[in-house]
Amino acid sequence: MGMANMAHIVKQLIQNGRSPSTPVAVISQGTSPKQRTIVGALENIVAKAKKENFEPPAVIVVGEVVRLREKLRWFDNLPLFGRRVLVTRAEHQAKELSQLLLSRGALPLQMPVIEMNPPRSWGELDRAIRNLKSYGWTVFTSVNAVEILWKRLYGLGLDSRWLAHTKIGAIGPATAAVLEARGIHPDYVPEIYTSQGFLAGLKKKDIADCKVLLPRTDIADNEISDGLAGLGAEVHQVTAYRTTAARSASPAKQMLLKGEIDVITFTSASTVHNLLAMLGQKWEVIRKAKLACIGRRQPKFLQIRALSLI
Repeated sequence: MGMANMAHIVKQLIQNGRSPSTPVAVISQGTSPKQRTIVGALENIVAKAKKENFEPPAVIVVGEVVRLREKLRWFDNLPLFGRRVLVTRAEHQAKELSQLLLSRGALPLQMPVIEMNPPRSWGELDRAIRNLKSYGWTVFTSVNAVEILWKRLYGLGLDSRWLAHTKIGAIGPATAAVLEARGIHPDYVPEIYTSQGFLAGLKKKDIADCKVLLPRTDIADNEISDGLAGLGAEVHQVTAYRTTAARSASPAKQMLLKGEIDVITFTSASTVHNLLAMLGQKWEVIRKAKLACIGRRQPKFLQIRALSLI
């Protein structure tokens, strides 16, 4: 941690026998996504550090070991190294995405713009669960829908065996994984993890005249329900949870307003809508960042605002 005394340290090393060409590396904020490294020699490292505005905390490494940097470096070679990535999904789901971003070298900044809340009444969902044997299919379009249905299932004194007489559809591998953790192997997971991909594969399942339970959020669009009806199914769409705007903003909002965010992630159309609403008239600040979306609904919202995608 000798940044303040680096000039004196270098001078003493040379006066006591070190060659001016001895390799030196200076690592600022090491082991974090903000890590920066400069490499030079005793004779020029002070000037390089001043030029790059290196400040503590930093570590100075002196000696031939510095020459191994290009062979051994791995951390600052990670694909997202140093990128500041805004995570907008609900707080209880943000940790998993943040950990994945960290493992790839990014600096995740959590700014939940949505919250998951229970429906105003559990009555309709509980009735659907009690009558589950009358449904030919139960279709899950999110991890949240699975988790909430199971909570209600247990609350009614039931368990996974209650789903024995209904076929199970999951819109993607994450939803399927949560089902499998509960002992349910989905009967159908599409190859393309979108509403259109899900419906395209179901055409081969002959669901005409089949009663389908669709537990989901209160703000879900009608693409899947209308598509299922178009295939001849009798669709019963039930609100399992409500998606609402987050009540408080993260400190990351100020970084976003200053243009200090590199990538903004959107995991649902509601994250797009709520972030734009949260920013108000300053919404165009997100033009300064790259935008990363899951699915096709979010780009539709963004294209209305004439924003580019990653």
